[in-house]
Parts: sequence; structure tokens; C-alpha cells
Amino acid sequence: LWSSERGLPVILLAAVVQGWVFYGLHESIVNSRWPADHPPTLLALYAIALFVPLTLQFLAQRARQRATWVILACLAIAVAYFGWHTGTVLDIRTQRFLSGGECIPFAFALSVLWLIALPFAQARLSDGRWRTRYELLFSTAWTNKLVLAEALLFTGLFWLLLFLWQKLFDLLGIGFFEELFEEPMFVYPVTSIVFGVALHLIGSIERLTSIVLDHMLNVLKWLALIAGLILTLFTIALVAKLPGMLESGERIIGAGWLLWLVAVTVLLVNAAYRDGSAERPYPRPIALALRFVIPLIVIIALTAVYALYLRIREYGFTVERVWACIVAAAAVLYSIGYALAAKQTSPWMGSIARVNVAVALFLIVAISLALTPVLSPHRIAANSQYELALARESSDARQYGTPMHYLRYSAGKYGRRKLEALAEIEDHPRAAALRADAKAILEQETWSGPLPSNVESRLADMVVYPAGRELGAELTAKLKSDMQDPSSGWLYSARWGSLIGTFIDLDSDGAEEFVVVTDSNAVAYRLTGNEWQRAGYFVSNGLPMKDELLVTLREKGIAAEAPSLQNFRIGSHLFRFSPRAY
Repeated sequence: LWSSERGLPVILLAAVVQGWVFYGLHESIVNSRWPADHPPTLLALYAIALFVPLTLQFLAQRARQRATWVILACLAIAVAYFGWHTGTVLDIRTQRFLSGGECIPFAFALSVLWLIALPFAQARLSDGRWRTRYELLFSTAWTNKLVLAEALLFTGLFWLLLFLWQKLFDLLGIGFFEELFEEPMFVYPVTSIVFGVALHLIGSIERLTSIVLDHMLNVLKWLALIAGLILTLFTIALVAKLPGMLESGERIIGAGWLLWLVAVTVLLVNAAYRDGSAERPYPRPIALALRFVIPLIVIIALTAVYALYLRIREYGFTVERVWACIVAAAAVLYSIGYALAAKQTSPWMGSIARVNVAVALFLIVAISLALTPVLSPHRIAANSQYELALARESSDARQYGTPMHYLRYSAGKYGRRKLEALAEIEDHPRAAALRADAKAILEQETWSGPLPSNVESRLADMVVYPAGRELGAELTAKLKSDMQDPSSGWLYSARWGSLIGTFIDLDSDGAEEFVVVTDSNAVAYRLTGNEWQRAGYFVSNGLPMKDELLVTLREKGIAAEAPSLQNFRIGSHLFRFSPRAY
């Protein structure tokens, strides 16, 4: 695909256009003008600017074929729609759009989709049909990744040289180059051109690229032996734990690491199998051992699915868990397909090719649908968290991380619509509390603001010492006001879930203060006249556990260490006064 010099002008033209488009989008953001003021358009244009020129550079040798431009047009329409939809879904009013983390999953998902789909397009242009040879798909897919990695490295080294250039001249008091190299008008076009040139230089040396790829796969295939050993030992240990896991119905292991084990095993087995041309990638004893080991990934994949199911059952879907489900489904398909392929003696794992193509097509469809309303992770998460909020029988005592917080800050426009529905709900046993919480969180401008029902439940659950003492109406009202204030509500966030309150004379003046202990922090209140006022903030010398503090308070009480609100001690935990301004 890279052997001819004809592709260089196309690559350079695509690089120039890409660089100047990126610069134009940068300027629109800096100057707050269109399309920066319309995030769906902005994200759509970014998707087009990144993937369409890059794809053209990879297809440069086929630029004269009509099918190439049809593929590019379809790609432009697809990524533009994906970007538009994602930009529409994100809750722009509460998140910084481009600098926020919400755009990273989109960029990553679209990059994975592009990497999987590109070899099919290249093979179609090369063979003239979509149902092409696996050998061509395999070599193209691995070569693409290798060329991209080397081009990125080349571009990074180029910028390191420019950095050295500017620093050397800066030593002589010449700051021109430092100013030039930091100008966006220089950065974007030059980076795109250098990257394009790197793609051409690396890809055009086809023989060298093939040698590097062959060497890399030869090394990787021997790591499959280590992966097989890990797989065997871990599966034995896992099987011993599974009965208890299934009986208790509790998640005893995270799905993420299990999926990583499946992914690494699949990668290394593919490094050995390659395009199926190697009859015996390993000596006979090793090949036979791996045939018995590889089916164990079925147990790992299914355990990951079960662990993910338990998490979803308890806490509902989130955007991340929807993506995890797609990955888990691919892992199950891989594991079952590879287990069946292990039965085949000659060629070794011979049906892997069909499995790889089938899973690749599944991922193309699944990721594409996930970037549309059909399978949108934000929509699925919003529906799940909405049902979770309705299903709770009482107010959530957590300061943050409630279903309503997720709807407000992590589920985009779908979450906001569900909150608006909760703000008007009538036919529900907790309708009044749900309406109050939904209206309050819709009005919030910061995630730190607790919900009304949350404050009520946290005050009701507070453990007060000495036993039998009551807060009183004035102190309760003050605590409620401070906990509802977004600027100070974070002070009362405890990983315990409930707060500890205790009366103590901290400054030896004969009048008791009231201290709210949250875990490693504490807030003191002093009665001034007839009003309670916040008097100080304290930080512990460790991370005490709630039960430990409760036992100490019950048996030994609390002791002031010094006058003037300096510090106090609960057992071995010293809470030091912090001159923090509120």
C-alpha cells in the first residue's frame, strides 16, 4: 500500500489541510466564536479533521480509485454524526467541553473503531471485494499500528529537537525561536506535515516494516507461555473461590483485571498464529500444552461477566459499565471461539481467523451503535440510575455519588431529562422527597451541593456524644444550613456514610463547643450569644475508622489538648486545629 511515490503529494496535501483546520478550530475556541459556541458542530468538525485526512494518508496509493473517495465520504458522514451526537448528549452547562474528561472516552472509542475498520477498507481497495483474505487483513492491521506508533515517535522526536533548538538559542538571549515554536499557527500545520511525512517515510520502506513486524511478533509469541502459566494458576485459584462467590451473590473480584487477562492472552496467541501460514509456531509439546490452557479463558471471561452483572445489579449502569459490557461481550466471543479453535490440531488453532473477523465485525457494529442514540451509554446509564433512584425506599445518606448526582453530572442530556421527570413526579411513595431533591440538584452549579433529603438523613443518622444529649433546634438549623451550602457542604463528606457529633469544652472557658467529626477531619461550632457559629476546622493525624472512634468515645470520651481551639484527641487520633478561612 505504500510502495509507490505517487502517494506523497496526497499525504502532504491532507496534512496541510488537517493542520490548518486544527488551527482554525483552536482559534475559534480561544476567541469564543463559531463553532466553539456550538459544541455538537465543534466536536463533529474535530472528528472529521482528525480521521478523514488520516484515512486519506493511509489510502493515498489508492487515491485514483473511485471507491477510495466513496469510503472517505462515508467515513466523514459517520464520524461527523458521531461527533454531533456526542456533543449534543454532553451536558455542556455543567462541564468544560473540550478540556473535560467527557471527550476522552469519545475520542478513544472512535480511535478504536477506526483502527478496527480501516484494514477492511484497505483490503477492499486492494482485493476489490469486501470478503477478502484473512492474510491481507492481518498484515494490514498490524502494519497500520506499527506505522502509526513509529510516526508518533518520529513526530515526538522532531519536537524534542525543536525544544533543544529553542533552548540553545535562548542561552544566547535569542528568544525568537521559543516564541515561534509556541505559536499555534506554527504548531498545528508543522506537526501535521511532519506526521504525514513520517507516515510516508516509514510506510514506504515496506520491506523494513515487514521485518520489524515479523521480529516483533516472534518475540511476542513467546510471552504467550508466561500468559498461559498465569492463566492456568489464576484459574485454579479462581475456581476455588467461585462457589463462595456464587453462593453469596457478592462481587469478590473486579471484572477489569479479568478482561485484561483475556485481552493479553488473545493478543499473544494471535502473535503466534499470525495469518495462519505457520504450521507449527511452537515445538510440539508447547503447542499441545497451550491447546489445553487456552480454553481456560472461557472461565475467566464468564467470571468477568458475572462480576460485572453483580456490580450493575447493585449500583446500576454507568457510562463506563456500558462500555465494559461491550468489552465483556467481545471477551466471551473470543474465549468461546478460541476454546473451539484449540480442538483443531492442524493447522494449530486453525479457526482463529474466522473468530477474529467475527469479533472485529461485532465491535465495529457495537461501537458504532454506542456512538448513536440506539446504544448510547449515556442513555442507558440515565435510564438505569433513574430506576435506581425510584427503587430506593428511603433517602440516600451519601453526601455524593447518589443516582441523582450521576443523572446531573455524568449522564448528559439524558440524565437532565430524567431529573426533570423526577422534579414533577407524583405517583410514588417518596414523591415529595424526590421532587425536592431533583429540583435542588437541577439548580446546582457545582457538584459539591448535597441534596435536601441527603442533609435530613445525615443529620438524623448522626451519632451524638455524650449519650442522651440532643442537638437542639438552633444547632440543628445551623448544621443543616451549612451542609446545604455548596461552598461548605464538602466539609461534611465522610466515607463512613454517617457523622459523629460530640460536645466538648475545647478552650477551657466553661462553655461547651460542638464538634462534627467526618473521618480524618472535624468542624467545631461555638455558641455566641444565642447563635451557633462555625469556629474552627481540624485535621487528624491519620485515617481513623468510625467503629474505632465510637468505641473510644463510649469508653474514654474526648479530651481537649490545649486552650484556644488548638487541638483535641479521640484515643490515639489527634485532631489539629487548622487556620482555614471559610
